[in-house]
Amino acid sequence: MSDIAVRRWIFLFLVGLSTAGAVFKLYQVLRVDGIDALEFVFLILFAILFGWVAASFWLAVFGAFARLIGARLLPLVESAQPSVSRTAILMPIYNEDVDRVFSGVQAILDSLATAGAQGFDFFILSDSTDPANWVAEEVAWQRLRLSLEPEARVFYRHRQRNVGRKSGNIQDFCENWGAAYDYMLILDADSLMSGGTLTALVRLMDANPKAALIQAPATLVGRSTCFARMQQFASSAYGPTYNAGLSWLQGEDGNYWGHNAIIRVHAFQSSSGLPKLPGRAPFGGEIMSHDFVEAALLLRAGWQVWMAPDLGGSYEEPPPTIYDHLKRDRRWAQGNLQHARVLLAQGLKLPSRLHMVMGIMSYLASPLWLLLLIVSGLEMLLPSGIAPFTYFGRQPELPLLVPQAIPLFQLTIATLILLYAPKLLALVVLLTQPDAVKSHGGVAGVLRSVLLESLFATLFAPVAMLSHSWFLLNILVGRATGWTTQARSDRGLSFWFVMKNFWLHTLIGVLVTFWLYRFAPESLPWFLPLLIGLILAVPLVQLTSSLSLGEGLARLRTFLVPSETTNIPVLARANQLTTGHDAAKEASDYRRLVLEDPSVMALHLRLLREAPPELEMPRAQLAVLVDAARRRETEAFSRQDWVALLSDAESLEAATYAFPSGLRNPEGLLGSSE
Repeated sequence: MSDIAVRRWIFLFLVGLSTAGAVFKLYQVLRVDGIDALEFVFLILFAILFGWVAASFWLAVFGAFARLIGARLLPLVESAQPSVSRTAILMPIYNEDVDRVFSGVQAILDSLATAGAQGFDFFILSDSTDPANWVAEEVAWQRLRLSLEPEARVFYRHRQRNVGRKSGNIQDFCENWGAAYDYMLILDADSLMSGGTLTALVRLMDANPKAALIQAPATLVGRSTCFARMQQFASSAYGPTYNAGLSWLQGEDGNYWGHNAIIRVHAFQSSSGLPKLPGRAPFGGEIMSHDFVEAALLLRAGWQVWMAPDLGGSYEEPPPTIYDHLKRDRRWAQGNLQHARVLLAQGLKLPSRLHMVMGIMSYLASPLWLLLLIVSGLEMLLPSGIAPFTYFGRQPELPLLVPQAIPLFQLTIATLILLYAPKLLALVVLLTQPDAVKSHGGVAGVLRSVLLESLFATLFAPVAMLSHSWFLLNILVGRATGWTTQARSDRGLSFWFVMKNFWLHTLIGVLVTFWLYRFAPESLPWFLPLLIGLILAVPLVQLTSSLSLGEGLARLRTFLVPSETTNIPVLARANQLTTGHDAAKEASDYRRLVLEDPSVMALHLRLLREAPPELEMPRAQLAVLVDAARRRETEAFSRQDWVALLSDAESLEAATYAFPSGLRNPEGLLGSSE
């Protein structure tokens, strides 16, 4: 039996043993006066949820152990020879902040140049539906090309229809250009990777021909609100321990997180065609969380999927607020629950099925905890009922009943250990690394950050529990979510905006508090951690969205991360470029620039002719738009009008038969139109 098989069996044994022990203790409490149907449901729910918490705990234990003994987490060698492989760096974008996207692209290209990297081509793959974004992307791409060396290979492609969303965007690239490349490296719009990391990934793929995908876990960076800083600290301080445990257990049977990973193009094209699930969304149709399924299909075909937790140089940005975090979770919840339709697919390896189960449980756990609390509340109304749960940390706790104080006390202590020990284990690992401690603000700053982050997690847990439960209810009744642009910039939320979106959390907290005070006052203290988080939902969301509070905490050396305290060239370059763009940003309507600037028109027409979009508006209707555009009367144009006009080269040429005189720059925004 291999070492990794032994580790997996030990892990499963420890999870099973922990869960069995806790369930037996609870059974001892419930069987005193016989177990009725409600108590049986309670016992089943408790077994599922305790097992879920136990799995997270033992994963952290394995990760901490691997870190402390210096285990080799990626047993692959890098090629020592200069690579002759061709790698395409792909950045799919969808109505993103154009300046920020291209600042990141340029920072990555500059880092590659500094590293002396060869064999990389960059593709910006646009699915933008906003016509202003579409033209702005073209202008930004042309400006970037003019600023680079002539041999730099940076390409831009816009799809008229974003079929398949991001996975469809990648598939379109593979079908049209994939044959020219050995590897593709997938980025998100907010991803950054250093040139050293990119070249290291290529060398790893060169030396390991069975590897189809290597995931470089991304550290959260770049945001300054209080909520984002807490997420960045948790990612930097706790993430390495969690990733070590996951990598040590999964080995070559790894997973894919959708971005910041290198993929062997041939393997992906031959093995990872996504099925379209039968039926309608939210459970049918296109698979939203495509990454887990793609990794599973690669493994089924006999390829290897690895994680490189110690590679470094891989970054992304967190959502700036709790609202944005939960909004993203709504989409992820639907995508992960779709995996239930794929879970039993023929030929999938057991690790792939377990990855999908973990993804499903990450959103199913919240409604199960809520159901457990409801069942415990119903039991309180019965004379023989068991005690209610309290919310301490991220999950509910059992209160103490006098007749069964010892087993219940043991359950309480066990649950506390399972909930908080992963943070403490990660803290121990961090404290053994002096340089890492210094980059996180020193010992005092690290301890203060862990304490405040744990307090926030305790208050935020019931808010997330209700939100995730609401997501699941909407999914079960058939309400599908769309694919919207994520908020990627720091922003504070107004009181009324937060009130509009979180008043129900507060109302539920107040009503439950009143109900407990009226009918079960002796149980109220056990529910206070849960209730306080709900009652304070509105100020909690608004306060943590504060940029000034986040900056104030940074000045107090709280929630500091290495990206702020050390020099990371690719991040510094991206920030410099973004700041420069912000200072020089013009309030231009890029749609009208096509009609008003010859260089923008020439660029747009050239790109249209390279890949002519399908005409979706009748010629007679287009003629009306052309006539209005020639008179520069475009104020009443709808988004669909602009898309139709900008998609047809013939109509654009007819609308711009003569450019107005007296342009700001006779050569246009881009200099020469050649």
